[in-house]
Amino acid sequence: MENRYMKDLINMVKQDAVPALGCTEPVAVAYAAAASRDYITGTIDNIYIKVSKNIYKNGKSVIIPNTDEWGLDLAGALGILGGDKNDGLMVLRKIDEGTIEIAHEMLKKEKVKVDYVENVPDVFVNILVNTSKEEIEVELKNCHTHIETIKVNGKTVFEDKTDIEDKASSDFLKELSFVEIREICETIPLDELKFIEDGIEMNRNAAEKGLEYGNGMKIGKTLKKLQDEGKICRDAPTQARILTAASADMRMGGGDCPIMTSGGSGNQGLGVVLPISVVAEEKDIPKEREIRAVFLAHVINKYVKIYTGKLSAMCGCAIAAGIGAGAGITWLLGGDDAQIQGACQNMLSNLTGMICDGAKETCALKLSTSAGEAVIAAYLAMENIVVRSNTGIIGSTIEDTIKNLGILCRDGLAATDSVIIDIID
Repeated sequence: MENRYMKDLINMVKQDAVPALGCTEPVAVAYAAAASRDYITGTIDNIYIKVSKNIYKNGKSVIIPNTDEWGLDLAGALGILGGDKNDGLMVLRKIDEGTIEIAHEMLKKEKVKVDYVENVPDVFVNILVNTSKEEIEVELKNCHTHIETIKVNGKTVFEDKTDIEDKASSDFLKELSFVEIREICETIPLDELKFIEDGIEMNRNAAEKGLEYGNGMKIGKTLKKLQDEGKICRDAPTQARILTAASADMRMGGGDCPIMTSGGSGNQGLGVVLPISVVAEEKDIPKEREIRAVFLAHVINKYVKIYTGKLSAMCGCAIAAGIGAGAGITWLLGGDDAQIQGACQNMLSNLTGMICDGAKETCALKLSTSAGEAVIAAYLAMENIVVRSNTGIIGSTIEDTIKNLGILCRDGLAATDSVIIDIID
């Protein structure tokens, strides 16, 4: 069992745990736009951007890296003018003031239009660029950096229709129980997990910078001030809240600071890594055990998302990253399988229902809540305080609960994104 799935687990996490600069939804638009530039020979007349509801919702209000502004139209213009698709989710790292100025001119002349479309994957971007010499169409699907097709004047010049979203992942992950996942994570050679250690350092650095500079809403920096004044305590749940809030402030506030994602989401990367890192530091846990705990958390985060979808109407920091963190912390502390699963059940009985109303600076609040509750859920489970089975959405096993969560996200909240878009539009 372990040998059969070990490589698949490693590859799956590596695919979804990558450095990113800025919120991955406007970044996906910028990435698709940047992919069109190789084919542009004329003067740009107009750009038409079509996205899924989830991309639209998450890209509307979040600040774009290296700017103090927001908007998918601006993200698309910057991607075409100065983005580098070879940088992946760091596509906007080379943007400068001159590029931003030219992008503003394009927007002022109404050359860029954005709309959302129905009946497409959660992650979907279609960009149509009309120039004085050609029409270029780029389509991105299923993954924030997966270009499926590029057409020039209606002729396909690039195609990659390999379904790299989640099918391969879900095919084998759904065959595994939490116990089997835990057993595999314990036996992976440590030298295969160097990227996990890199991610811990990257996300800790983002938190420290958030505390220093106070980007976004300054939630993390202000919580630290309250802590220093003795108004809130210095325990692990509070410290997890402070660091995750500070890192989200940096990321959602447009800070020029890369973070390591989880499940294709930057905020979920912060929510998976930082609570575990805080507890490991407080309890003086060996680095090897911390690394394995984070890897386990990445896998559990992904496990949840194959049922709920890559993007959903519920906050992924609460129902996916928080579950992963809770599992990772409980394992870190020496919890047995019942306690690991119990921590996840505690989290899902607590924060299920937290909506995602788009990526923005206030994500720092939701992320900090999820991080603090993940620590508490794990501590409760270590005391064998676990919610009773078959109550509410809680099933007889953690696997059943996650299936219930998927039904709730896909069927119960099917109209929620549309309602949210109506509200924020």
